Amino acid sequence: MTDGGSYPIELTQDERDAANALKRTVGLSPSFFEPESVTLQGSIPFEAAAMGTKETVKWITLTYLTIDRLVRGSVEVKQLHGPVGILDVGAKTAAQGLTYLLFFLGLLSVNLAVLNFLPLPVVDGGHMIFLAWEGVTGRPPSVTFQKWATMIGLGLLGSLFAVTFFNDLSRLFG
Repeated sequence: MTDGGSYPIELTQDERDAANALKRTVGLSPSFFEPESVTLQGSIPFEAAAMGTKETVKWITLTYLTIDRLVRGSVEVKQLHGPVGILDVGAKTAAQGLTYLLFFLGLLSVNLAVLNFLPLPVVDGGHMIFLAWEGVTGRPPSVTFQKWATMIGLGLLGSLFAVTFFNDLSRLFG
């Protein structure tokens, strides 16, 4: 055993290549957020902050890639979790220990931040689009346009909520 409770595993280059190839072909599972390894601390605060920033950027990128793959159809909508699924996975994660729970909560926060900044009028990303429009044209979009865009954005988010809620119930009861 080494410092911090980690157990090093030595892999040959062939084993690493095989693992990387497998990683690229496996679809998202309900446990896709589990860390490959957990580092509890950096040796200095700046190192810990850098590690946290690096992980956050990685998960933001993966979240956007997942959205892209959903749109392109290479990730199925049935793999998404809604509130019930998040609660279920969160409870299972909490049972694994505090470190995993904190990792899960951080991942959940990153996903919510990404969803909040999508260019849908009902969330902050949509408001940024309206502000950018006003900055370019010198006037805000018409109230009618804003109203309809917000209703469409709300409909899209409501549909996403309904689909993920259905997925969660299907996983739990069927």
